[in-house]
Amino acid sequence: MIIKKNYLNKEGNYLVKEKEGLIKAIKNLDKRYQEGGIEREKFLKQNEKFALKHEKLNKKIEKYNRKFR
Repeated sequence: MIIKKNYLNKEGNYLVKEKEGLIKAIKNLDKRYQEGGIEREKFLKQNEKFALKHEKLNKKIEKYNRKFR
């Protein structure tokens, strides 16, 4: 079985794109909060969830980068 070098980078690219999407979602949430579209309590709860996702994603990216150094 032959594995191309590009195959190994697909997962890394996926993780980076997921991180970019998460950052966009955080910016949109902040924008909605600044405009008064959502309440403070809901904003803080959602922000906490995004922080946990961001932390897990950073760990996955770090693990992936250590694996292919």
